[in-house]
Amino acid sequence: MPRGRGSVSNGVAGMNTDDSRVIARFQRLTTELLAQKRLGQWHPELVDELYRTSLELEQRGLKKSPEYRNAMSRVHQQASWLAECSRLSGAGIDQGTDQASAGDQADEVSE
Repeated sequence: MPRGRGSVSNGVAGMNTDDSRVIARFQRLTTELLAQKRLGQWHPELVDELYRTSLELEQRGLKKSPEYRNAMSRVHQQASWLAECSRLSGAGIDQGTDQASAGDQADEVSE
């Protein structure tokens, strides 16, 4: 697949897959960080990764895209839900490799 924005499918310009993945990764990291914060947990490596991803979004000019705005509008709701689920299950956000791999799969965005 050619890199760059504005891939066309069915006559409609859209984002390329790489751009969608970066936005999904940023959404996942932001959600995870907010959920950890609500649970009183703190992981500096997550903040570093979030910062790097934010820089990538900025470099690609994606922070002004409707896809980015839509993803960010869901972050607080998802973080609240994730923190509540974690409290109810008695597990921390960072426990279990299954949760980490499920989060990585969330980076795959289909449009």
